[in-house]
Order: sequence, then structure tokens, then C-alpha cells
Amino acid sequence: MKRKINILLLFVLLVGGGYFLYQGLKIEIKSHLAQIFLKQAWEKSLITKNNIKPWSKMDSYPIFKLEVPKLNAEHIILNKTSSQALSFAPGFHQESFLPYEGKTTIISMHRDSHGSFLKNLMVGDIIRLQDIKDEWHSYTVNNFYILDVKNNNFSMTNKKNILLLVTCYPFDAIQSGTPYRYIVSAQKI
Repeated sequence: MKRKINILLLFVLLVGGGYFLYQGLKIEIKSHLAQIFLKQAWEKSLITKNNIKPWSKMDSYPIFKLEVPKLNAEHIILNKTSSQALSFAPGFHQESFLPYEGKTTIISMHRDSHGSFLKNLMVGDIIRLQDIKDEWHSYTVNNFYILDVKNNNFSMTNKKNILLLVTCYPFDAIQSGTPYRYIVSAQKI
């Protein structure tokens, strides 16, 4: 009888441990799968020249691919900055402009995931954006800003051929939702 209880207890511990291991890894697994689906949707979008959602319940679709060759960083950029979109990839601010319009293009990302590479950018680094027409737009990093969104705003007027990459700041903040934004400014080449 004692042996049966020990086997049952072992079984419960293994199943329980497996469940908690799965819960701990679920976000990581979903994140990796999402990146596969985002890349597939981007590749289909390039071929068809249509906006393809990565999965049916997603509220957005890929609009660009961003590359930073020096840092070996590559990200699919979604067409909006909704909370669902930003949980999987950087998002394009719809109030800004597309690269071919010759004004300011703004992309937001989370500092602790897809935007973590921003802290490693330096003046002179190249950032490339591929659009759905398979055209590449290249930019050179020229400045960095830290903005307190509660007390300041960043004007987009009279900015020509600028790319702004925006994330929360500081990068190592324990709590999310700080009022500070780290902005990388890059001029189109």
C-alpha cells in the first residue's frame, strides 16, 4: 500500500511539475512561434504585395522589416502600436509617415524584448527598412534623446526623411510604464 501511495505521489509531483514548467515556458514558446508566423506573413506579403496577417485573430499585419546589420538585429514591424501588436513585435505609429513620403517615420518597441538592441546603437550605425514593395530605405543613426512624456513632447514638424525608434527608458527599469522614452533618431541616406 505504501508503495502505491509513493507512486501516486511521484505521479502527482511529475504532472504538477510539468504543468508549472509549461506555464513558465508558455510565454517564451508563444514568442518564438509568433516570430516564425510573423516572418512567414512578411514573406507572403512581399510575394503577393498584399497585407497578410500572421494569424487570424491578430489585430495587425507586417508593414516593414527592420535590419541593423552591425548588431545582427532583424525585426518584422507591424502596422500599428496596439497592445496586442506590441506584445509580439515593434509597431508603426500610424500618425507618422511611410518612408517614401519623405517625412518622419516612427516605430515603437518594448525595451525588454524586441527593442533591447536600441541601447547598443551608436551614431553612424545603419538601420534599414524594407517595405512591402520590396524597396529598402537606409538610415544613419545621428542622435539619441531621452524624453519625459509627462512634461515634454517631441515635434515631428519640419522633420524630413527621419526615422525615430522609440522605447521606454531606462532599459533596466524594474517597473514598466515609466514616463521616459528613449528615442533613436536616424537620417535617411
